[in-house]
Amino acid sequence: MDEFGILRDAKTLMPTFWQGYLTSYFYIFSLMILPIPVGVVVIQCGVISVIVGYLCERVGSKLNLKHKLWLLLPFFAFPVLDSNVYPMRMSVYVFLELLLAALFLFAIWEKRTLTKSEKWVVIILTAIVTVWRTEAIYYSVWIPMIYLLIFWKKEEKREKIFMVAKVVVLTLLVMFPQTLGNKMVSGDQYEITSMVLPIAPLLCEAEVQGETSLMETIDKVLDTELMIEGYKSGKSGISVFWSEPLLIRGDYTSGEYKEFKSAYYKLIMKFPVVFLKERANTFFNSNGILMNTTELYDTDEVANYVEFRENYKGNHAISAQLRKTVLSILECRSLQDYNEKNLFHKVVWSILPQLIVLLIVLIISIVKRKWQIFMVLAGLLGKVPLIFLTAPSLLFMYYYGIYLTGNVVLVYGIYFLYGKYKGKQV
Repeated sequence: MDEFGILRDAKTLMPTFWQGYLTSYFYIFSLMILPIPVGVVVIQCGVISVIVGYLCERVGSKLNLKHKLWLLLPFFAFPVLDSNVYPMRMSVYVFLELLLAALFLFAIWEKRTLTKSEKWVVIILTAIVTVWRTEAIYYSVWIPMIYLLIFWKKEEKREKIFMVAKVVVLTLLVMFPQTLGNKMVSGDQYEITSMVLPIAPLLCEAEVQGETSLMETIDKVLDTELMIEGYKSGKSGISVFWSEPLLIRGDYTSGEYKEFKSAYYKLIMKFPVVFLKERANTFFNSNGILMNTTELYDTDEVANYVEFRENYKGNHAISAQLRKTVLSILECRSLQDYNEKNLFHKVVWSILPQLIVLLIVLIISIVKRKWQIFMVLAGLLGKVPLIFLTAPSLLFMYYYGIYLTGNVVLVYGIYFLYGKYKGKQV
């Protein structure tokens, strides 16, 4: 749904702030190079390919071609290939994030400081990854902090101050349009989406326990009766949010919104088990793909779909059956019935193995006092609790960055340990 809204606005050079204005500019840039809808995917794959090629060449600069090909293995995982052809911000974002972390790790391993060109790449990437995803706001502090800690004794004080200042200034400049756009277009609704999943069972519990005061405070912003009725009928909080236009009150004040958030946090403190149970359910069900999306564009009467089906060239797959077959294989689904997932689905489309690998490496870095590596990995893992607490839906996409990074660490770790076992320089 979202990508067609962004595409609709991009053709008039207008940004969509709900998915980040940087997403809109990426669409606009891509369509200027290849002016058909799939142009976004083609350019996206090109950007990803350049990043992967650079990383593999840097890691395997002393390897022969046969060994270099092994370095490509984590990027051929089915979830990665599937995400590469999904034109949303996360698909490119995770590779930019991986590149940012890799630049620091390269400098650590080679026992040097960043080159002049690498510093500018770090500055630009920090601004982009901080602003493009809401949960990455802490990068604006994390990146300057690890820069100072890693290179504290390797650079002059003046150079370090200038580097941090450049990161902060550019990040603020990139952040300003998004902040302004959010206020103008979506108001508080984007922030509210991070609360609606847990707030539904919390309100039901509050009703049972007679917490009328907190419920009345929340009702000034969000219709508690609609939310409770929707949840009891089997809908999730986010489903109620999108299906009930009157759920959000239209006349609440900024003061009432602050009280609403305060009441939400108080409900969490009063009923922590209810909150954590819902959050754990969301986390564990974010493994795997939710539903059949391969046929929606061809059959659904959503206005955005109809507009592009009827008015634009290059808007259909060359072979709908081939497209469906490829996606069924990548998403581990039955070739006869797309809605039927095979036994490998939950294994292949899971972030748990990758998360465990990163946590193990994090612990090893602590035990071996590799504090610089610890700082980089801790920063990447810092988003996990933030997403856990605020994820508005059951989507693998939210944890895709952990999946990709963990996959790279896992495959490269096995490869280099094997080489060490065989006594080879790999």
